[in-house]
Amino acid sequence: MRQEWYFESQGRGPTLLLLHGLGASSFSWRHNLTPLARHFQVLAVDLPGHGRSPARLNADYHQEALARGIMDFLERRGIRKLTVAGNSLGGGLALLLARDYPERVEALILLAPAVALRRVPWLFYPLRLPGLGLLTAALLGPWIIPLALRLAYHRPQLITPEVVAGYAAPYRDLRRRLALWRICRQLQIPPWSEIEALLSKIHQPTAIVWGEQDRILPVAQAAWLQTRLPQAELHLLPEIGHAPQEEAPATVNKIIIAFLASSLKN
Repeated sequence: MRQEWYFESQGRGPTLLLLHGLGASSFSWRHNLTPLARHFQVLAVDLPGHGRSPARLNADYHQEALARGIMDFLERRGIRKLTVAGNSLGGGLALLLARDYPERVEALILLAPAVALRRVPWLFYPLRLPGLGLLTAALLGPWIIPLALRLAYHRPQLITPEVVAGYAAPYRDLRRRLALWRICRQLQIPPWSEIEALLSKIHQPTAIVWGEQDRILPVAQAAWLQTRLPQAELHLLPEIGHAPQEEAPATVNKIIIAFLASSLKN
């Protein structure tokens, strides 16, 4: 995980790290980076195996290894304190970072975090199957992107050719498709006891943002999560799916700025 990751950086001030979801990339924060950079030093990374970051086929892609890799990435840039905003897989990683490095993670913004999974989303499930998973990875390509976006977005009119092209580019490379296969194979769904134990150790100020029409992680999980993070403020967004930062960027940016203005000051 020590190979250089691709990232985009803008702005000055308190550090805000943006973590994307499974199969996505920093492209998912394209509407957030510049507005947020007026208030923070914003870093949007491509996690290993995603986007333009290294896609090694022998890498450890377990979530704990990814979290350690994130901290190594930050160490090399001299970043000691930060807020983490994560969508889906990125939200799950944000929680791991907050648990394992509480002295460094000052606040969390969780956008439909993958924390209460009972199964892998059906779009990725074939990649986990013995034998068939490798064949599926080989056959995947940019053609799958519109299908994935129709699952993630509530409003199909947002699935423009530009958006499809932005997400499709990495998956023209067979090596990246094989890396996604390895990531899905290593994706673990912990028992409830482990999830409860993790959440009991999160004490940072937290904002939860969830689309009410999320078809990947149902919005009922938002209330469940808030009861286990009593310090969290909850924002439910109507007519929004699994990627609030893409479908309602202005609203999400406003939530983040207001939340951090309050929580970091306190």
